[in-house]
Amino acid sequence: MSCRGSRTLFLITTFLALGPACARKKPASAERLAILPFENLSSNENLAWIGRAVAAAIVYDLTPVGNVYAQNVESIAASNSMDATRAIQGYYFESKGRINFRVTVEDIRRTRMVDSFEMDGPASEGVLPMVNRLVAKLSPSARPFGTAKEEAFRDYGQALNAGDRAAALRALESATAADPGFSLAYLTWAKVLAGGGDRDQALKVLTAARNARPNAIDAAELDYVLSTVSGDANEREKALETLTRSSSPNYGRLKELAELQLSEREFPDAVRSFEAAAKLAGDDQTIWNQLGYAYAFAGDLAGARRALETYQRGLEQGDINGLDSLGEVSFYLGDFAGAEKYFLEAGAKNAAELLKAAQARLMTGDLPGADGLFQKYLSAAPSAQRELAAYQQAQWEFLTGRRKAGMQRLEQILAKLPGEGPVVGACQLSIWKLQMGDSKGAVSMAEQAVRSAQSPGARNMSTICRLVADGATPAGFMLAHKYAKALPLLEKNYRETNPSFDGQIRTLLAWAYVENGRAADAKKLVALYPIPLSSGDPMFASLIFPRFLYLRGVVLQDKQSGELYKKLGAA
Repeated sequence: MSCRGSRTLFLITTFLALGPACARKKPASAERLAILPFENLSSNENLAWIGRAVAAAIVYDLTPVGNVYAQNVESIAASNSMDATRAIQGYYFESKGRINFRVTVEDIRRTRMVDSFEMDGPASEGVLPMVNRLVAKLSPSARPFGTAKEEAFRDYGQALNAGDRAAALRALESATAADPGFSLAYLTWAKVLAGGGDRDQALKVLTAARNARPNAIDAAELDYVLSTVSGDANEREKALETLTRSSSPNYGRLKELAELQLSEREFPDAVRSFEAAAKLAGDDQTIWNQLGYAYAFAGDLAGARRALETYQRGLEQGDINGLDSLGEVSFYLGDFAGAEKYFLEAGAKNAAELLKAAQARLMTGDLPGADGLFQKYLSAAPSAQRELAAYQQAQWEFLTGRRKAGMQRLEQILAKLPGEGPVVGACQLSIWKLQMGDSKGAVSMAEQAVRSAQSPGARNMSTICRLVADGATPAGFMLAHKYAKALPLLEKNYRETNPSFDGQIRTLLAWAYVENGRAADAKKLVALYPIPLSSGDPMFASLIFPRFLYLRGVVLQDKQSGELYKKLGAA
């Protein structure tokens, strides 16, 4: 069967798809139906609108069915993107005043037909009654289509089949005029408007539809699109929660809900949503990686490892990302020996992992062993990067309690660093001097960085360092002991930071809570260990390490962290 259409048609039918499509090799627990546009075998071109309208109606009617996920696709080949298990396609024609449907259901994986339907009805009664009868055969739990008015259905089909955006918008407006309660037409209308950049008009259309008292699922659909267009993440999360409870399994929406819950630090909820999404994920291995981190953030190392082992098994041979993730979650939850094991296994294929292995060994209190792994990491660097290796050696020394040695090393190699290296090095020295109580030296190095910077990136970096040295940033406030002033800014930054990258801001906020007499508020912030040189820009690693160990020791009465802090906190 062939399908024709323009860019506008493609835009509309893409909007109708209920979720993106990637999948893993384990069969999905829900039946995944690819619904193709029906083909017009009639010589009457005025019936062309029926093809896509019927396909869209089937998807709509099946939405409440809990074990079926239906999605509109343009062809059998396109069904691969949603990991479809079955495809529904058909054709129609007009004969002797009647509309005839011929429909087949194909098992895509076995490439064989598993069911077929034939039905017809008076053309004068329209096609909607037949569509609802057809879907009832597919599932007795299906609902009737969102309008019972043939005129509205025809206008909607003409919009889906329109050759340009303006024609589609006119047809959708006509559909809602014919039936003011036709939620799907409003939704499609709003999406086409938003897709063309007309956000304000899209919001008006959605608000009008919401005020028409739609059913529960349609109301949640409207709220979802309304919150997406308006940028309201909280309302989008609420709508997604409603949709995932009341409609058929949808991988894209479950994943989106899980990611929103993760960003809001609702970790147990995120785990449940990622688990549900994983059952539908098909070849999309990334969901298992995200699930692993969600488990880790929820404090469940065993669950994190189960998910990440599944992730690693599904990767191509030679891909070590799963091992890296296993190392990270082990580090976060305090299993440093396990973290080192995973990082070393990954390091056999990528020497960059040895830096994390060194940090894991450091957390056990074995500084000589950590130094040895760090030297292995440096020795793997190309000889052309010798100056960069010396810079990293200085960072390592400062971070591990040998602060004067680290500063001296960096001062000696500063002018030899390649490219914008002298700017980076001057910024690093500025921060270190500030930490050591040399505020004048910090300002001097920051000014040197500003003068030397040439590229936009280097200029931006040097400006930030100068602001830190001047005590005009949250980190600068903390180093200047202006803890009360820093606290609200750090709280705001923490709320806006993804948990996957919050090690630095989380530690600074815990420090601010402790200094402001709110140690109880810092407990949740020090539950997970940040990887010092892998929790943000390494230039700022010394602001959080080994200070994190001190904070954990104080807040959680963690004797081991307190002792390691004493070992590494020397100047």
